[in-house]
Amino acid sequence: MIYRCCRPSAHLQEFIRDFLLIHFDFRNLEAAPVKPYPACPKQGIIFYIKGTVVSSTPETGISEKRAPTVIFGQPTTRQNLHLPKDYLAISVRFQPGALFKFLGLPMTEFLQRNVDAELLFGQEARLLHERLANTPSYGEMLALIEGFLWGRIQKLKNIRHPVDKIGQLLFENPQAFTLDAMAKEACLSASQLERRFLQQIGVPPKLYARICRFHQAYLMKQRNPDLTWLEVAWESGYSDYQHLAKDFKAFSNGTPNELIQEDAGAPEQRLLLNPNFKYV
Repeated sequence: MIYRCCRPSAHLQEFIRDFLLIHFDFRNLEAAPVKPYPACPKQGIIFYIKGTVVSSTPETGISEKRAPTVIFGQPTTRQNLHLPKDYLAISVRFQPGALFKFLGLPMTEFLQRNVDAELLFGQEARLLHERLANTPSYGEMLALIEGFLWGRIQKLKNIRHPVDKIGQLLFENPQAFTLDAMAKEACLSASQLERRFLQQIGVPPKLYARICRFHQAYLMKQRNPDLTWLEVAWESGYSDYQHLAKDFKAFSNGTPNELIQEDAGAPEQRLLLNPNFKYV
């Protein structure tokens, strides 16, 4: 059993924030636990190396079977992952705005979607997945993925966008968001910033800041269960509990306590894996 966050090699860090390596074995259980995934500031690629994953969206009631390798854009609502009993996956999380540069496509096309990587990468995606499935060690799997990423990054033009910095600022400190201040930081007008941010991230900057702040509040409660929700709200920059609860309803389809209770039954909790690797 493993649930581990791994830093990418130095030459990839401009594009890649981290890798999440997951290997669960539920074959001694009657059924695999369901993993709740509220909206969070993450975009990237997931390699499902063992097992088929089905995701469902409580808000719409829609379920889908995911492809062996998927490209995922900015999520804005809650999803539940129904995992196989033998599950091995590596998730590649990109830096804010970097997936746009990697793909060369507007991120609005990937909003709340998990797109089959073969549609964009063709045979290369299928062959990489086959190699991963036949690779005996986690380290070799990560090396294969890094090689794939670096091969594509080297072919890109070295273009830096003003929005890169804004995405990172909001990810780290969403409480500081004002449209005018962010536009000034990027040396753009407010309308230019909104247009470019939408293209690179997939959502307007105000919504992205809300998702980042919600995510920070969620992590804070997970790591500090003795804090009251009012204390979490204040520490996360909310003016009161009601505004925090509104974001939980929007991004997790439930109340704060409901999400915490549901997450207590998540796979990494059931298997008693190291919680320090859980939210990165």
